[in-house]
Amino acid sequence: MVVSEGQKLGALAVLILCLFYYGFSLLHARQPGTGTSCGKVSPSPIPWGRQGPESVAVQVRGSRADGIYFMPQGTGLAQIFKAAGIPEDHLVTGSPGREISDGALLAISPSGEVAIAEMDAAARLALGLRIDLNRASEGDLTLVPGIGQRMASQIMQLRLEKGAFRDLSDLTAVPGIKEKKLNSLKDYLMVKQAP
Repeated sequence: MVVSEGQKLGALAVLILCLFYYGFSLLHARQPGTGTSCGKVSPSPIPWGRQGPESVAVQVRGSRADGIYFMPQGTGLAQIFKAAGIPEDHLVTGSPGREISDGALLAISPSGEVAIAEMDAAARLALGLRIDLNRASEGDLTLVPGIGQRMASQIMQLRLEKGAFRDLSDLTAVPGIKEKKLNSLKDYLMVKQAP
């Protein structure tokens, strides 16, 4: 079995993310004030590890609360800041009540401004989130199981010719992607429709 350089880097990125997540969750579990008067540990206000169909993954970067948080669907910026212990008055945001989508990245600058973007492809894939076929780079595509460097290049060429993919089924125009292969890629790729 031949493992491409992109797949090696993807595996390394997944390992690093897992170790970061594990280490931060251990650190979080040891913080004082999480115990009750009986000595039992009460649930954290940040639902670490409770990823489910009713939650969204949000990455916070650029503060002492760096990490990935699983929050209930419909959570706004103000609720994420509160759960992560980030003081709202130091952050400049346009709409603190804005709902955050699954796979969002909240990048906090040193001056306190918050930019809302999306997690990088490696983080999304490590969390079981799909990446957008129209926004993925060639390197991002090589992180997807079953897509090597050559196929990623062919997908990028097809996207360039089409302008944008309308549906995942457009991938069948790529040599080597038939119905069975397409079904296996549906767990990793999506096509976001323009709002």
